[in-house]
Amino acid sequence: MQTDERKNGGKGTCFEETVPAVRKRGWDLLIWGSVVLFTLLYLSLIFNNNVWTDEIFSVNLFRENFGQIIMDTAEDVHPPLYYFLGRIFRLLFGDSLQVQKILTIIPMSLTLVLGATKIRRFFGNGVSFLFLIFLGCIPCSMEYAVQIRMYSWALLCVTACALAAWEIYRDGRWPSWIMLSVSAVAAAYLHYFSFVSVIIINGLLFLVLLLSKENRKKLGKWVLFSLLMVAAYLPWLPYFYAQVTRVEAGYWIPPITAETIWSYFVWAFGLEPLPQTAFVFLGISILAGVFCIFSVRNEEREIRERGGFAFFCMAVPTLTAAGGIILSLLKQPIYRDQYVFPAMGLFCLFLAIGCVRIRKEAVVLILAFLLFAGGISYRDAFRAEYKATLTEQTEEFFRENLGENDLVVYNYQAYYFNYKYYFPEDRLFYVRDVDLSQDFDEIWFLDTDFEWDFVPDQILPYNLQIEYVGHYGIEHNEFDLYRVTKGTTE
Repeated sequence: MQTDERKNGGKGTCFEETVPAVRKRGWDLLIWGSVVLFTLLYLSLIFNNNVWTDEIFSVNLFRENFGQIIMDTAEDVHPPLYYFLGRIFRLLFGDSLQVQKILTIIPMSLTLVLGATKIRRFFGNGVSFLFLIFLGCIPCSMEYAVQIRMYSWALLCVTACALAAWEIYRDGRWPSWIMLSVSAVAAAYLHYFSFVSVIIINGLLFLVLLLSKENRKKLGKWVLFSLLMVAAYLPWLPYFYAQVTRVEAGYWIPPITAETIWSYFVWAFGLEPLPQTAFVFLGISILAGVFCIFSVRNEEREIRERGGFAFFCMAVPTLTAAGGIILSLLKQPIYRDQYVFPAMGLFCLFLAIGCVRIRKEAVVLILAFLLFAGGISYRDAFRAEYKATLTEQTEEFFRENLGENDLVVYNYQAYYFNYKYYFPEDRLFYVRDVDLSQDFDEIWFLDTDFEWDFVPDQILPYNLQIEYVGHYGIEHNEFDLYRVTKGTTE
């Protein structure tokens, strides 16, 4: 058997063989311990009632019936599958926020399990462990592991789809084709850019099969299952087309510039206090790419094929982002940084396959950096979930003070969508629409700076008194809170 010194040109051992004493039990502990650790970290972030605007949109759709979900998502920028899952989860387990956040954690943990099972079986212990650490520690992953959105489910499906493509290349068994098709169709129904990612995966698989003489016989199955996938997506295709054409009339995403494109990389790999970490990840990516090039040129077929698959994995997020950027430049801006997240599992796999062949001393440094980045990411996620806003204090105040006949009046109209999650909708009014002649005990006025005031000219005819209460907030919108009561009549 060829030694690792020879594989690496006599320059030292690769990561997977760094400690000969680490046998199967040791790798089991490292790999499955990582799966459990990250899952527990995700679970620790869900015990709060702090939700963001997009999450409120998800929660509201979970309350609708399946027909209404289809109607609403047909007008939205995302397809319906995630909201179907959320509706089913709500019917089975109730509507607590923690239940809905667990729905997001499940696919994130299952992606880690893929790393501990399929990736480990295909590529070995070292790649499996590095994949788990990369996926768990890259700055963009912690937030989307617990956010009540479809991104973690799309991550699972896109990762599973690419691994199925690798299985098809290696043996072409029917279960692999079925997994490719199911995961691809699910990804397409979860997010439009994960749809783009699985199209890229299937396109690259077609090219690989076409260019490999021994695999060309599999092209018939590729055509068959591609037709089945298209048929499965046909019911939603008109809505997808309508969404694509609708954005030509204008969209809320900012224009694409060179600075915007670099911000995508910073979003994925830059820490909030240390955006320079994006440069470190860029360096690691380049280093992984160099070692993948060496792998592709290796005499051993197994190593050569792994290096090729690593570039396959890197191409998926790269082409997904490039496609979004090009479409945004040709039409209206339609691409955001987070839209590549479903393909980030494959980028982590590319890094793991490349870095596993680096000398052990360098990998130890990379691991130390990753754990540092992961620790900072977790700290930031914890602060965002528990301490970044005044939501908890606001909820506590209103639990103690909001009476059954009180009104809540706000002046930041754009935040109505958020306010109605926290306050009774039938007692929630925009400042310019509230009828002060109606019966009420007290009004709680949420006064956001630079918005419409609860002006004296409006309240004088009703003999109302205004008293400042304190500074509070919902999500990232902070406001001064005033108590408005009826004055005594003369």
